[in-house]
Amino acid sequence: MKSSRKLIEKARQGITENINQGDCVYLKNQEELFQVLGIDNAYEKCWVREWPLNPNGSPVFEISIKQVSQNH
Repeated sequence: MKSSRKLIEKARQGITENINQGDCVYLKNQEELFQVLGIDNAYEKCWVREWPLNPNGSPVFEISIKQVSQNH
């Protein structure tokens, strides 16, 4: 079975202005994969959590959409 990271990297060719709830993305200058939980296009912010989920849960935090990268 292929890792989800490789599937996502093949599916995404670069950063786009439109990200969707549930997308897996990278944050600029980070190696970890994150899942988008919510998006506020008016303020260009989104809420993400580390993916895959940690056994004890993954904290959710707000970040600027400009800091989101679809792949490395």
